Amino acid sequence: MTLTDRPTSGSTVERPNPRRGASIPQIVGGAVLVLIGLTWLLERTGAIDISVTAVLALATMLVGISLILLARDGAHPGLVVLGTVLALLALLTAAAPFEGFQGGVGDRVIEISSVDEIRPDYNLAMGKLTIDLTEIDDLDASTRLTASVGMGELIVRVPPGAEVSVDGRVGAGQIEIMGRVTDGVGIDETFETPGFDQADASLSLDLQAFTGRVEVTDD
Repeated sequence: MTLTDRPTSGSTVERPNPRRGASIPQIVGGAVLVLIGLTWLLERTGAIDISVTAVLALATMLVGISLILLARDGAHPGLVVLGTVLALLALLTAAAPFEGFQGGVGDRVIEISSVDEIRPDYNLAMGKLTIDLTEIDDLDASTRLTASVGMGELIVRVPPGAEVSVDGRVGAGQIEIMGRVTDGVGIDETFETPGFDQADASLSLDLQAFTGRVEVTDD
């Protein structure tokens, strides 16, 4: 018969440490991510119409309320850093010189085949917005399109051979208009095809990006 070994007097038995729960900054950070993801989902599905600035402001408020409620438990530097970053991003988007931070986030491709389908403006907060106008064959002298991207890339494809006027602005990044590239900060570029002023059918583009890239091409 085998006897079970028992610890001798004075010996210690190692026991696994209990698993620690999530820290308060992790919980609040997760709640912020849930808030941002939920509002993004609702915006993309058309349930709500909300700007990136508003989402960042709500997330900042959530962190601030958490700091107030947890003040008696001591300092939470992780939450302070998170709140500061969110507040700075909210101020940055609110201070944008145009409405570039309206709209959703992601990659979007919009194909337009008639002037009647053109909306007053197209906005994307962050990501890549491609507007394809190559199938339009009913341009008139007043055809105009306005589009903006907060952070990312804006590409507009115009009908081959169309008379085009472009007013492009980028806070920091690059503008490429019909192969002509300009890089830098505070870019403000204008372009007209040679026959624009005399054309009965033409296209005027007002394009802007807070930071990123704007491209106009007839390819």
